Amino acid sequence: MAQELPPIITYQPIEYGAENQNWSISQSNKDYIYVANNKGLLEFNGAKWQLYPTPNASVLRSVKVVDNLIYTGCYMDFGYWKKNSLGTLDYTSISDNLNIPLVEDEQFWNILAIDQYVLFQSLDRIYIYDVLKQSYKTIASENTITKMFKVKDTVYYQSFGEGLYKIENGQSQRVIVDEIFKKNNIVNMYDHNDQLLIQTQEEGFYNWKDGQLKKWESSSKDLIDGLSVYNSIQLKDGNFVLGTISNGIFYLNSSGDLLYKIDQTDGLSNNTVLSLFEDSNSNVWLALDNGINCINMKSALRIYNDEDGDLGTVYTSTLFEDNLYLGTNQGLFYKPIASNARFKFIEGTKGQVWCLKNIGGTLFCGHNLGTFVVKNNQAELIASIPGTWDVQASLEDENRVLQGNYSGLHVLERQNGQWTYKHKLEGFNISSRYFAIVDLSKILVSHEYKGVFEITTTSDWTQATSITKDVSVKKVLAQVW
Repeated sequence: MAQELPPIITYQPIEYGAENQNWSISQSNKDYIYVANNKGLLEFNGAKWQLYPTPNASVLRSVKVVDNLIYTGCYMDFGYWKKNSLGTLDYTSISDNLNIPLVEDEQFWNILAIDQYVLFQSLDRIYIYDVLKQSYKTIASENTITKMFKVKDTVYYQSFGEGLYKIENGQSQRVIVDEIFKKNNIVNMYDHNDQLLIQTQEEGFYNWKDGQLKKWESSSKDLIDGLSVYNSIQLKDGNFVLGTISNGIFYLNSSGDLLYKIDQTDGLSNNTVLSLFEDSNSNVWLALDNGINCINMKSALRIYNDEDGDLGTVYTSTLFEDNLYLGTNQGLFYKPIASNARFKFIEGTKGQVWCLKNIGGTLFCGHNLGTFVVKNNQAELIASIPGTWDVQASLEDENRVLQGNYSGLHVLERQNGQWTYKHKLEGFNISSRYFAIVDLSKILVSHEYKGVFEITTTSDWTQATSITKDVSVKKVLAQVW
């Protein structure tokens, strides 16, 4: 699927100075980005990365910024980091300070904050840490806890093989026992249109309301049902981003319609998305199996990635009759403006395109072969004078245009609705890439090496009656300082 996509900033392990795998992302109130990496905690201030190795040299699995503390979870330990007087981070282990008897080989995969509590989730238990009292309580499960979620002011978690639970007043209560959630991992949960919207890893989305579980019917249902989704988030504008195990991300609107997808061929560092995070500026950060990416979702710019080199180098473009036309060194291409279709080549235009001009409702294409008129996505060669640099309308006659070519200036004329070649401006043979029509009998031509020429012509542009070179304009060689 071809598409125009928002800009993507990629950070490779060699740039952030840690290992390739990243598991979780959060942000401080000073806009610092924190990433849980295989090697430790990464801090990014927008200009440079700083690595804080995990105290016990294990993989850091989770990170969550709450107020001025950065809570993290790793192998057999969870705690928080805090800035010292030098501006660097110091670590305090909550599990060690409270002498919490952890389960053997326990790792902490998720962290949530609600009121005065911070919750740390492993595959075996959920530890509810009271920040004010500096005490804890444990929620145990007979089966694996796949993930926990916060929806409004309620914390939910899935016990695999049992169903969906919620925590109220420090106690767990089973909410849904449907077979769907006994056999499928829940990826995330949302409050959506006054219903509980639940996304599974392999079975897509479900709605839960008034004790009824129904499949979420959307235009992208069949596509999403066929994916293996590892994580997802709902953005501030209500849209959804799905991070998959092998297909990059999918961007849906609030109704579940697919807006676009982005994978490694489109610019992602890796197709396995381990975590997603929306920052304060609405950028979406991706913790990947190999690297960290940041997508500028709100950018006014969109990028079309020509990975296969089908288009070549783009020299000119224009919007015309609901199509986007691109003139490249390989020919003329087009696609509907509001579509994810690929660009199509217009037959007969192979070679260098120099300009595209909409003059009075006619699309002219200046080409190495000459001048084409483009209509209904077909091109007709109307002037076979080699090398049409530019085409400009007459200031006084809508049925006449002037074109600059490798060999001077030439005139096109419209008769009975059809454009045809009329004649050459005799007496001037210099390449005319840059020119301006001053009035009915005066034309300026700028040559990149020879200077600027003022040409006086007959009123019908058949003959140059005088040519004056402006000696005040000298050739200037561009320099980069």
